[in-house]
Amino acid sequence: MEHGVRNTLLGIAAFISVILGLMVASVTIPRPMSDVDAAALGYYRFDEPRIISEFTMTDHLGNPVGLSNLKGSWSLLFFGFTTCPDICPTTLSVLNEAVKGLEEPPAIVMVSVDPERDTPERLAQYVPAFNPDFVGYTGTFEETVKLAEQLNIAFGKVPGDLPGSYLVDHSASLVVVDPDGRYAGFIKAPHNSANIQRIVMGLPL
Repeated sequence: MEHGVRNTLLGIAAFISVILGLMVASVTIPRPMSDVDAAALGYYRFDEPRIISEFTMTDHLGNPVGLSNLKGSWSLLFFGFTTCPDICPTTLSVLNEAVKGLEEPPAIVMVSVDPERDTPERLAQYVPAFNPDFVGYTGTFEETVKLAEQLNIAFGKVPGDLPGSYLVDHSASLVVVDPDGRYAGFIKAPHNSANIQRIVMGLPL
């Protein structure tokens, strides 16, 4: 009789262990994100990722970069410029908060829409100030337009308050690039660090 009771108790304990294990797994392992869930967080992904053609730019360290630099991991691209008064520093700050605590954070790249003023040296003073792992890209106007058009990013000069001065009006969406270097979707503005983090955690490995 005691033997039967002991076996029953062991069986109950094993069952409870399995249930607890499943509960922990459901918390720690991100579930695949549905299109509805993604859209609720501001992420609009394509049914089929779109090909990005080769481009040639320079990073903030002065190294040549192209499509191959966007392969091997997920990337979030943001188009901005170093003299941007509000949207750009706010977005980079939000991205910095979003990648904190992530075991496998995406590559964060700011592509300058002001190649006349944003030299690699200027980007080197600006972009890593938000996070040392963030990267800045700059290139010719033609190369910038070529890349931006593929990613549905619009930008253009806007006259400033002083004669000869200007700002650059630009799309504020975050471009999501998959590990194969393809345009997978975009995260619309305004941006929220918690939402971006949840989106990244739901990306397929």
